[in-house]
Amino acid sequence: MQTYRQSRLEVGADFGVSLLINLVTQFLFYGALATAGRSLTFAALVLGLAVPRRYAIRRLFNARIDPGTRQSRAQSWFEVGVDTVLAILIAILLQRLCYGDAATWTKASGVTIALYAITMGRRYALRRLFETWNARQAGLPQYGQPLSSGLSQ
Repeated sequence: MQTYRQSRLEVGADFGVSLLINLVTQFLFYGALATAGRSLTFAALVLGLAVPRRYAIRRLFNARIDPGTRQSRAQSWFEVGVDTVLAILIAILLQRLCYGDAATWTKASGVTIALYAITMGRRYALRRLFETWNARQAGLPQYGQPLSSGLSQ
């Protein structure tokens, strides 16, 4: 089971990478409209909401894991998927607020899909990295290695 400290560290690492990706993607889609003020406001809103949202979802999924066991790869994908669907809806709404009429449904969806396609892979990789770190600290075997039953053959 992941500690509170590890959860905070995982979310913090993701935040830094997210900020950079968010600003670059806005510039690519909105060009001159992506002024420093507008881009930073949008990024601050999206990422400011992402941190507590992600932390709450991480703890919710962590509570479903029995002590001494690991989160499966499928559970990691499901966790990232649930969080990403919520994030996509929030991002589209925030683009309409920050970019007004320039944020057409097509453009806002394009920015959001680009951001979250990258996000899914990045977050899954971070989730597995922190899961491996946690398992090593707890002395759990790596995937693909049999559990020691303590019985001699």
